[in-house]
Amino acid sequence: MMMKNTANLNVKTFIAFLLVFFGWGVAKSANAALPTAKVSIVYFGLGSSEDFEKRVKPAFQQNASACKNCELVNYTPYKDDGSVDMEELVEKIESIPSDTNMAFFDFNLKANEENKKLVELLNKRAMAGMVVVAAAGTPKDKESSSPLSRTVFGQVHDALIIGELGERERLLPTGFYGPEMLTALRPPKEMGQGYSAMIFVANLAENWPKRSSQDWIEYFKNKKMKSRKIWMSLNDLF
Repeated sequence: MMMKNTANLNVKTFIAFLLVFFGWGVAKSANAALPTAKVSIVYFGLGSSEDFEKRVKPAFQQNASACKNCELVNYTPYKDDGSVDMEELVEKIESIPSDTNMAFFDFNLKANEENKKLVELLNKRAMAGMVVVAAAGTPKDKESSSPLSRTVFGQVHDALIIGELGERERLLPTGFYGPEMLTALRPPKEMGQGYSAMIFVANLAENWPKRSSQDWIEYFKNKKMKSRKIWMSLNDLF
């Protein structure tokens, strides 16, 4: 009688094992079949559309090569002659889809009455959950440098502002500066100047699925607060 009960127990245990095993297999197959969500970044720059296709987009793809679903979309408004239409910039920002992960502005401007509406709109989109990344930027020709607090993106709430370092690990002397900057990076020599913010965006895109938009903002705030370095590297940030 005891042997019979033992046999029944073994059969039940074996059946239970099979159910768990096949259930795990089905779940794993289902998860493997789920597509990875696309990471979409809208781009605004001061260069031409040709410059975006030949220089900016390839640089992004090179630095975000581990993310096959990362997409950089050029939202820069252009005039008929191909130059950037700054007057249409506000409308283009308003048209950004609500599910866009982040907006990358590869420039910065001194804040004034003319771009006050731009600052207000960017703050509105940031409050709605869109992550705003911007290059610290440099003044226009013949303009002097100034603190980031007096620039457009220095006045955008929680904007992730990335500066650029020269060969001696110092900020470029002509750039905007200030504590609003998350960090400054030195681009690889083979790339040249002007790519630091792009490199940061590419790395953020690769790591994007790890956190929500708001979590990323808080994560970087805590990183900066706890770091003893003047300028955190990509390894420090990611």
